[in-house]
Amino acid sequence: MSRVSEVSALQQKRIKEMTDRFKKEDISDQLKTQLMIQNMTQTLNDISLTLAMIADKK
Repeated sequence: MSRVSEVSALQQKRIKEMTDRFKKEDISDQLKTQLMIQNMTQTLNDISLTLAMIADKK
């Protein structure tokens, strides 16, 4: 599996876990916002790592 596929799969997994949690639990809007920001931050970290790996190969 390519690194891009891994990043995409991790992102989809995190989104599914987050939306499942939103459905199961009574979560405040503030907590939902915090969880979404954490998810976006992790996605940006994954992208940064992928770009660094590509740069190291060149």
